[in-house]
Amino acid sequence: MGEGMMRTRSGEALTVERLSDAHAAALPRFHESLSQSSRDSFTPHAYDPETVGVYIRRSRSDDDRIYVLLRGDEVVGYFFLWEFQESIPLLGIGIADAFQGAGLGRQMMARLVQDAREAGKDGIELTTMQHNDRAFALYNKMGFEHIGDVENMTGDGRLVIERRMFLALKDGAKPADRAFKPPV
Repeated sequence: MGEGMMRTRSGEALTVERLSDAHAAALPRFHESLSQSSRDSFTPHAYDPETVGVYIRRSRSDDDRIYVLLRGDEVVGYFFLWEFQESIPLLGIGIADAFQGAGLGRQMMARLVQDAREAGKDGIELTTMQHNDRAFALYNKMGFEHIGDVENMTGDGRLVIERRMFLALKDGAKPADRAFKPPV
């Protein structure tokens, strides 16, 4: 079932897998393990059984390209391209507190950009909380451009203003005309 490996800066090997039924209990535990600060920066959707089931089905059907990063059976990273069947999918990454700063964000981003390129996507969009300067810097280094701010509905139902970023993968690509909220 493995989709590959990623290594922390210290050399620890972690397994990458597509989100599946096997992760139905581990994904909510991942969210619960995040500090309040991390939750304030990564709130893509709710983590109740019904919502997690929707994302597992969307992953299985490839409506969304969703991965988990595992240390054994523990989810330590969650990253995705939502709306993967569209020409401009929406990217998100979340990393467990103990693994932040370990070089995994860049690897997760690279994997998602590679998936989008291989699938012939026009570009990729993302949003990031305005206070999340560390992620903003990483996204800039990965080639994303800040194109403005947008209202986004977080997984807990709040509306927040976030930075909107875009990476063109094809000449002339433009950001999608979309509402920013978790897909259903």
